[in-house]
Amino acid sequence: MFENYQSSPATDEMDKDISILFTLIQPNGSFKDLNYADKSMTKWEPDKHIKRLGKMTKAYTRASSDFYQDDKLYDGIIRGMNYWTSLKQEPISDNWWWLSISVPKEIGGMLITMKYGEKQVPKDLENKMIEWMNKTVSITKSPGKDGSNLTDIAQHMIMQAVLTENSDLLNKAVSVVSESVRITKGDGIQRDLSFHAHGPELYMHGYGREYLLGIRNVAVYIVGTSFSFKPEQIALISEFVRNGYLRSMRGKYIDYSVIGRGIARVNATRTNSGLVKQLKAIDIEDHQQEYQDAIDRIDGKKPVSYKIEPRNIHYWRSDYTIHQRPEFLVSLNSSSTRTVRTESGNGENLTGQFLTEGAMYIAVKGDEYFNIFPNWEWNKIPGSTTPEINPLKKRTNWVAERGNVDFVGGVSDGLNGVSVYQMNAYNTRANKAWFFFGDKVICLGAGITADRVETINTTVNQSRLRGDVSIGNENEMQVMNSNSTKIDKGPIWIYHDQIGYFFPNSQDIELSAQNQPGAWADINGNSSKKTINEEVFKLYINHGKNPKNEKYSYILMPGIESTSALKEVDLTGIDVERNDEKIQAVSDKGLNLLGVVFYEEGTFEWGENKLTVDKPCLVMLQEYSEGKWNVNLSDPTQLLKGTVKLNLKVDGKSKNFNFSLPDDDYAGSTISKPIDLN
Repeated sequence: MFENYQSSPATDEMDKDISILFTLIQPNGSFKDLNYADKSMTKWEPDKHIKRLGKMTKAYTRASSDFYQDDKLYDGIIRGMNYWTSLKQEPISDNWWWLSISVPKEIGGMLITMKYGEKQVPKDLENKMIEWMNKTVSITKSPGKDGSNLTDIAQHMIMQAVLTENSDLLNKAVSVVSESVRITKGDGIQRDLSFHAHGPELYMHGYGREYLLGIRNVAVYIVGTSFSFKPEQIALISEFVRNGYLRSMRGKYIDYSVIGRGIARVNATRTNSGLVKQLKAIDIEDHQQEYQDAIDRIDGKKPVSYKIEPRNIHYWRSDYTIHQRPEFLVSLNSSSTRTVRTESGNGENLTGQFLTEGAMYIAVKGDEYFNIFPNWEWNKIPGSTTPEINPLKKRTNWVAERGNVDFVGGVSDGLNGVSVYQMNAYNTRANKAWFFFGDKVICLGAGITADRVETINTTVNQSRLRGDVSIGNENEMQVMNSNSTKIDKGPIWIYHDQIGYFFPNSQDIELSAQNQPGAWADINGNSSKKTINEEVFKLYINHGKNPKNEKYSYILMPGIESTSALKEVDLTGIDVERNDEKIQAVSDKGLNLLGVVFYEEGTFEWGENKLTVDKPCLVMLQEYSEGKWNVNLSDPTQLLKGTVKLNLKVDGKSKNFNFSLPDDDYAGSTISKPIDLN
């Protein structure tokens, strides 16, 4: 625990801070710049007192520090502790987290650290500080029993147990953490290896990261003892890390969809390899190289494409899809009646209403959206079809609403997939489908209808502007020479920052490449109001006001290195077979793939072939040998029971098949079946 607590900050940085703290600490042990009566939800001032004392204890016990075993520093630590424990008006915050997690964890760390000092904390003072570790919420009910909150509280319970040599407390803390290492329908690791917090809300990072950090810390504390995690528990943590947590990253950058309200924090989508290195140390030998490859990508020692295998994953418990190739990462985040839209809270994510309306993360380098969020037009989230409300009404504290439609989901064979979002929100309806086929994503919308005074737009992308924007056709591309343009004739090709966009039909396309000023305070009430100027690339389809049964189609081609390379892309094998309110279907002759979204029971015909289903569902077929097909099917509503009857007729040969639908927390997952028409 001592070594873990001493792992940061760097000694030079710490010593500079200690020199400043000497000028701020008063004879009575208070810091003259702090407001001890503050009750703020965020940036709670009294917590800084504890954090400063913690840093002082690190310097006092770190041999490399200029203040190692310094009597003046020891005196400051003791005065600071005495001031805290003798305050007549105990510090209190309107946010339970500070006194339940932040303060007791820091107190535990500093008291353990002082055990390594030349001079010790007087026992009566230590006991008074330990009393503050008990000012925490219960771990038997929310919020204390949930996900990362539980592991955070358990960590300081373990600290207190070793400080007081209380084996009963140690056993209790370790037991509750062990019980949390399981598949759950509540907060925590889901059946599909996604992660939920604050209800069924996607939080692969953010709270997911905090959970992993807590698990790792506890695992290290108890390794080699009778309390150690069981092999099957370590295996589950490993599965979540390798097939959930790490999948939503491109190099050192995190998909903005998986960090919840943290999207409104500076640098929130950039991470480092520290936690991954720690998790690597507790996993088995078989997975060590996979961790090391991820660490090398995060640290920049290897390119972001290094050892990335092609895959498509639909996380049916979270309405989230990842499509990954060495050249790129694309994700899709939607909400249903089963999941919660990205929350606001603590003054954060004030304008994130549209973050689950089919939001797309399109990454080649990984940093395409890094710190762009103050400059975003938040009524134009990439991938979404939404009204151009301007300005967006800022959300009040702690808004976490469920989606309002059932037909949201995906089907996947592990390599390719089809995902769907039948939007019905903000007086706007749209049937939206994505066909993740190979190195392309075909995006379709149909039945777009709205009763709004604002224009309805489908946003293709809104990212950092880097380099030229080129527009043209398959024969010639020209650099855009203005800040904005409108295009209403198709087909049209657009290229920017290693991503190609193809619009096969005439659509009202609007393109902007210019400065969009903004401030962090616009999206986070706790942040700076200073204006930030950022050049932004913005591409969207304008459906007009009060559209009736409008549609769109476009193809994303990420990972294209130049306009010359874009000209070499062959799209002749890709056909949008149908795009209406009942059926959306795409075929790819190069991959022998067909994807179909059935919004109701019915028959889809392509050429002389037919596919019939007796219930609404998603179907993806691939012919791997003449007359032999792999068929993948899922129920996006997760409400159907029993079987889906499917009839496939190809080249005059026809067969009927029954697909038994999974239930419980497997509902919505993909069912695969080989079909032989010979």
